[in-house]
Amino acid sequence: MKSKPIYRLQAALQRFAPGLCLVGTLGAAAGLHCGSDRGGHVVGFAEATPEAIAPTEITKVAAIHVRVGDEVTPGQIVAELDTSAIDAEIAVAEAEKTRLEADVRAAESEILQKLDSDLASLEREAAKQREEHLQVSAEAKVLDGEMARVKQLVEDRQVVFEELAKVDLQRAAAAALAAEKPRTLKLLAKQIQTAETRRKAAKQEGSATAEKLAADVRFAERNIELLKQRRAGYVLRATRPGRVATITKQPGEVAVAGDPVITVVRGGARVVTCVPERVSLGVREGDAARLWIRGRSGAPLRGKTVALGALVTELPARCWVAPKVPMWGREITVELEEHVDVLAGQAFDVVFEPAAAPPSIPAAAAPPAPPSNNLAASPLPMKVPPALAKRTRFEPSGLLARGAEGRYLVVSDDTGREGDEGTPWLFAMSKDGAIDPEPVRVEGVDELSDVEGIAAGDSGEIYLLSSQSYSKRGKRKPARTALLRLQKDGQGFRVDGAIHLAELLDANPSEAATLGLPNGTRALDIEGLAFRGGALYFGLKAPLDPQGNAMIWRIASPAALFASQPLAKAGASLWARVRVDVDLAGKPTPGGISDLLFLPDGTLALSATPSTADGDAGALFRVEAPEAGALTPILVRKWALKPEGIAPSLSAGKLMVVFDAGNETPSFEEVPWAR
Repeated sequence: MKSKPIYRLQAALQRFAPGLCLVGTLGAAAGLHCGSDRGGHVVGFAEATPEAIAPTEITKVAAIHVRVGDEVTPGQIVAELDTSAIDAEIAVAEAEKTRLEADVRAAESEILQKLDSDLASLEREAAKQREEHLQVSAEAKVLDGEMARVKQLVEDRQVVFEELAKVDLQRAAAAALAAEKPRTLKLLAKQIQTAETRRKAAKQEGSATAEKLAADVRFAERNIELLKQRRAGYVLRATRPGRVATITKQPGEVAVAGDPVITVVRGGARVVTCVPERVSLGVREGDAARLWIRGRSGAPLRGKTVALGALVTELPARCWVAPKVPMWGREITVELEEHVDVLAGQAFDVVFEPAAAPPSIPAAAAPPAPPSNNLAASPLPMKVPPALAKRTRFEPSGLLARGAEGRYLVVSDDTGREGDEGTPWLFAMSKDGAIDPEPVRVEGVDELSDVEGIAAGDSGEIYLLSSQSYSKRGKRKPARTALLRLQKDGQGFRVDGAIHLAELLDANPSEAATLGLPNGTRALDIEGLAFRGGALYFGLKAPLDPQGNAMIWRIASPAALFASQPLAKAGASLWARVRVDVDLAGKPTPGGISDLLFLPDGTLALSATPSTADGDAGALFRVEAPEAGALTPILVRKWALKPEGIAPSLSAGKLMVVFDAGNETPSFEEVPWAR
């Protein structure tokens, strides 16, 4: 019989054993992870290089020769399409060719028959002329004898002289005919020779009609060749090695031109890694990497970093440590030294081995700051489709890079035309400045007015900010004071939160004074909007503080603000002040912030335009390691234009700047941004 302590021990083990096993397992895994050679790893996936095998014209699928998962080699037949329609076209084309060839033969036969007939007529005429020549020559000889006989009779006075004259006349006529016939025969001989030449040439070259028919035959032959080439395309082949990933069409189904029937993917040459933001900033192109295929043991593979993501963005969900906690970072591509046999998308553990940093430049050798007259001359005009220009004014006032979409979203401070001003539209711009002809619709709001800022949050939301300013007519309608939160909705966006910032400040004068507005919001003009670390930042164009500095506000909890919490509860504060003067007409002029942007390299970019003065002038500044308080800006570029929006460029190492030109064509420029 067991004692009570033993029973208690057994009960405790039964109660806590599952938890102890779980803790032990996690601890062992953590120990292996942190203590192995793979410490500090990131996850990566074999890059999928897809090949969509599709027909070039609409037809039915006749047969599929592979299954999902099969390996294919270049040139291997993977599917066949129904050729009945193309076979009928080929049969018709071949029949047409046969008909044309018959027409050519008929035309050639007709021509030769005519030439033969002409030649025979000439030869008959020549024979007739030769016969007449012989006859006339014989008559002339007979008349010569008769002439001698009659002449003798006249001398003998047996006939009168008139008989001699009559015979002489007959002899002269016969002699003339005998002399003419050779010339006629010579002319006929030339005509016969010409006719023979024409007949020979006709056999070799043919007539114009025959030539046309021959050209039609050649066209029919080319058409048949083209049809046969098309028919060859009805056999679908793989062009490179890989594995069948999908079969989207089955025998009997119709495939449209360009519609994939089979998709083949290949992996094993490159690995796309999901690198958290802090780690990614230390990785450079050319850095070495070690890689382990998950689920396999053995020595690590070697690779080299070949491409760095242009943006810090939300990483794919597969990369997240916790399923419901998004991760932000960069996608970095590693090229393997040797191709390995893995499935596209198969997971890797990757450790980067940064190369030694290049020696720093001594302070004395650092390049001088740009001179104050460093006016840029390289902005390029945007390509605004005429059809879009007829529908709306387009005056870019801010932009947001959308790396995953390969484009920018641009806000305009005015939209629509007379009669429908304020249409709730955003605009899409390609990396080369081409504006999409179709605007991006914003649902859930009737009007957008004087929108100056756009920023993306860390949960996929987008914020839009109107200027909060009074119009030139001294009015400030609610649409000019909006701060909107948007969510993706199909091809456009939908408003899921809206507040009116100026009205909140007017209702709380003490909070407005804390934010640097002791005289209220009459002079307020906000054009800059940025998001960092869960907080919203507002860059004020006006007013400036008493020392001529532009002000930057911070809202620590935007969610609280949109939940109708007071500004103080949302963590509103005057975060920083910065001097951003510009050169207007060659004179230093107080500048206000037209946009601001926190960059992955830790710097703050600021664009500035005249705070209250009228005129085209602007500048771009950078602030190293920005912290709350007084900021020290470094001048990067000056323009005799108004830089209204800045965003990370879709080209690595650059900053995209857009310029408002009023009624003229707006422009853009990519500014190098190397730290």
